[in-house]
Amino acid sequence: MREFPQTFEQEALWIADQFLGDPSPFLESWAQHLAGPLDVPALERALEALVQRHEVLRTAFTHGETGTVQQVHPVGAVPFERLPWPGGDLHETLRRAGQRPLDLTASPARMTLYDYAPGEYVLLLQVHHVAIDDASLALLDHELSALYTEETGGEPAKLSPPGTTLGAYALRTRETGIDPEDLAFWARLLDGAPTLTGLPPRARPLPDRRGTACDCVRATVPAGLGRRVRTAARSLRVTPNVLMTTCMAVTAAAVAGDDVIICSPVSRRGAPELDGVFGCLTDLLPVRYRVPADATFAEVCAAAKRVSLDVLRHRQVPYSMIGGANRARGLTSGARLNRIGLVLDEYPGTLSLPGLRSRRLHVGGSAAKADWLQYVVADGEGWDVRADYATDYFTADEAEAVLRQWLTVLTMAADDPQVPVRTVFARLTGTDVTERQERERHA
Repeated sequence: MREFPQTFEQEALWIADQFLGDPSPFLESWAQHLAGPLDVPALERALEALVQRHEVLRTAFTHGETGTVQQVHPVGAVPFERLPWPGGDLHETLRRAGQRPLDLTASPARMTLYDYAPGEYVLLLQVHHVAIDDASLALLDHELSALYTEETGGEPAKLSPPGTTLGAYALRTRETGIDPEDLAFWARLLDGAPTLTGLPPRARPLPDRRGTACDCVRATVPAGLGRRVRTAARSLRVTPNVLMTTCMAVTAAAVAGDDVIICSPVSRRGAPELDGVFGCLTDLLPVRYRVPADATFAEVCAAAKRVSLDVLRHRQVPYSMIGGANRARGLTSGARLNRIGLVLDEYPGTLSLPGLRSRRLHVGGSAAKADWLQYVVADGEGWDVRADYATDYFTADEAEAVLRQWLTVLTMAADDPQVPVRTVFARLTGTDVTERQERERHA
């Protein structure tokens, strides 16, 4: 066994887990519906080969004499179980299965194969966020496809070994440390950031959040709207991610005021050697949006692009140093920051197993990472949308309404990027923004 410090990203997740109850918000689920003649022993062998390729899948996470550590074992296995389908709604049953605790001192993952129906299976990988991110899931699709193909007598996998390991990455980043200029940027960006006092879909008193209980709501961005969104993004010279996240900021600002923070995923995989590495190399970092009513959507989007580029230039600061549980652990309280987030996956991987038809199942979160965390996954020219929401703050009807409001803003921005923010607010709230401000001034 070899021992390394945990990466900054792993340490933040591991420490947070020690103070949260079950289920952990950091349990991730990757699920596939499979139809056809599945070779189960070949699948198990492919999984074993995957574990040998990627150290993080045979790593234990704990606390040692020098602090938080990752202990890499020379051999190991992801637990593999085969179970009958327990029944119930497909997505809800998988969400409940994804809530089962994982013992990080033993393995960060568990694979379950369900016999769903004659000739049909559901494959569920439950994995802790310390061991994986979205780029890792794309690697999983590619490598498990190649390894299963080889194990069933097809073409050799011919997979290059990972360029480095998370242990080596942790040593290098901790030796390098954090640039004071990067910390100074975050202090400037978040200086005076207000506490979010309201959440869509309407202004209302918010109860105290008591836990991480969550549910999810789903929608679809159809292909026609998808094409218009991409056209609008090109005309504004921004990515679809910036445009969609700006739509979320406008949705929130309609009830929360013109200064809001939306968290976005930022990858630290800049070095080519990290391209083929499984592990958590991504943080949700806060981006501050100014959404004045007298601006146009295009102007808000342009400002968001500038801030997003600055965030990318200073992305080496881990979230735990930006928004700790209190100011003693970060530049500002995490309660100000980690409220609303949006994650866009434009290039989801595809599992391709010979002789089988596979379909990705997007499973709702095990617990709430944020009050509202929205996932947008490309599906042809459109997108599948899922939002995990804290049930302390949203009823199911309110969550449906928030997603409809975001789709309304997305449609208005795609149809006319120069639309005044005032007009969007009026559509969302049914109230002229000037009238609303006057009412708030006298409240």
